Amino acid sequence: MAAGRLMTAGRPVAAVLATVLSAALLAGCSGGGEDTARLEHAADYAGHPHLEVTGYPVPETLGLVQQVVWRLADGSAERLLKLAAAEGPADARRTVAEEWVRTYGPGAAGKVTADFGDDPANRQTVRLTFHGTGQVKELTLRPDGADGGGGWRVLLAA
Repeated sequence: MAAGRLMTAGRPVAAVLATVLSAALLAGCSGGGEDTARLEHAADYAGHPHLEVTGYPVPETLGLVQQVVWRLADGSAERLLKLAAAEGPADARRTVAEEWVRTYGPGAAGKVTADFGDDPANRQTVRLTFHGTGQVKELTLRPDGADGGGGWRVLLAA
């Protein structure tokens, strides 16, 4: 009955799911780091518009780009910075993250298309189109660390 009233009141199911998952996170209902990460991902996924994708992503690059768009939409330069490749001075990366959030955050809150370049070997270019603002941002992704063991990261460049 309660779920029926929520639907008839016009609340999207995704918003309800995001609220429930967020409450679970705040209450500390997870059993460990991996469970917390899954709950955070589920809340992010439910709380943001879906990314439209063209081209040739691999799971790692697709996941990274989705998180970049979520961090932009959330206005979270700090969390965007955690997705950055360790290239250049930390202060410069922070400045770029803050600029990206200011510039692309409003567009990232709406419909976004990610066009992935060719199948990545050690680098991939992704073109983000923010439909609500008409903006376009090209991202460069690469494996981080000397041997690529740091996972895929986004290059934060002006």
